Amino acid sequence: MTERVLGFRTWKLEAGRLGSWTVDYRWEPGENRARCLTPRRSACATPPGRHCRCGFWAAWSPRRCVGRGSAETDPPCCVMGLISGWGAVARHHADGFRAEFAAPMCLFVDRPWSVFEPVQRGGVGGWWARTTGRGIGPLPVLEPPDDDPELQDGLLEAAARYAIPLVPIEAAANAGLLAELGVSPAQVQEAIRSR
Repeated sequence: MTERVLGFRTWKLEAGRLGSWTVDYRWEPGENRARCLTPRRSACATPPGRHCRCGFWAAWSPRRCVGRGSAETDPPCCVMGLISGWGAVARHHADGFRAEFAAPMCLFVDRPWSVFEPVQRGGVGGWWARTTGRGIGPLPVLEPPDDDPELQDGLLEAAARYAIPLVPIEAAANAGLLAELGVSPAQVQEAIRSR
């Protein structure tokens, strides 16, 4: 598909820049173009490649975004935001997508793992959910991010660098910002029910 899509993703925040968790890549303001960085075979001609993991990943919902991570609590300097993806886009059913081009649209001040109980996937949580038909329960709610001045300063610097809004996710949903950016009503409702 080639239409624009919106999704949620997490980044490492490094000196006011958004960095990928899995590859050595720092996002640029505005348009970013994916490159295939696979070390095991020849690179895909155009990311996202078939049978490859290249492209800019995003999840359809905040909970699925958190579920893609493996931590049970926020890693240091972890931030969540909204991206727009376009060009060649590979949809991954209910999970999300990979895109050839992407741009950050919004950053959230909330710590992802303290706001959302992730959708259980794989590992012990996935086994437990498949075996019992229910999840392992909500994650503990951590302190709000204002207890970490370094993280706050990094978020402010990143929002200025990328020229995007920096807001609490629930406030972005309630004030209509997410809808204005093009987030679907179901995704907006999930953001409103964040706690």
